[in-house]
Amino acid sequence: METITAELKQKTLPAHWNESQKQIYYIADRYYDLSLKCAIDKDLLDAFQDPEKTVAFMTDGKMNNEYVWIEEGQPWEGCGMKLPENTRVILDYDAKWPILYFNKKEKRKDTIAIKESPLFVQVFSNGKEGIKTLKRELLSESDESKVVLPFDTKELENYDAILILPCFIPNKDMLTKVYCKDNSEVAEIILTTS
Repeated sequence: METITAELKQKTLPAHWNESQKQIYYIADRYYDLSLKCAIDKDLLDAFQDPEKTVAFMTDGKMNNEYVWIEEGQPWEGCGMKLPENTRVILDYDAKWPILYFNKKEKRKDTIAIKESPLFVQVFSNGKEGIKTLKRELLSESDESKVVLPFDTKELENYDAILILPCFIPNKDMLTKVYCKDNSEVAEIILTTS
């Protein structure tokens, strides 16, 4: 997402936030909203988990210039990420942070992995020279990391992109209640992982 949408501009965000903070907020807000809607709407969940449509849900909501989900006349306009068209998204309930892989389609299976975690980005390659660290960067809060791939935009079609994305849909979640031994009727702690 290169620009902030009109919907985000309508929200009251802190005036001191930079563009990266606003984009992070927008993408997270849209993804959490989608995840909660999927928990209560099985048709939406099925559409989102359809490998043909997941990239559209995470980007601009469109596949072949058509919205993949329309509810009550309103199209889902995506979460605001920008991904190559040939990306396959794997929703992983166990993943904590996204990992993006680029696997070369040729006989020599070179792989580039971009691993994001809080305040840290790592980029690795695995090819004929073995595993190499291409980048390891510690970031300040809400900063932006620029990763430059070792190939041109035109060469992107020679790679399969696979995005392992944390799945926040609470349909597989559980409620944990903790009791004290002298009162097993009233929970002292109630929590969930979502």
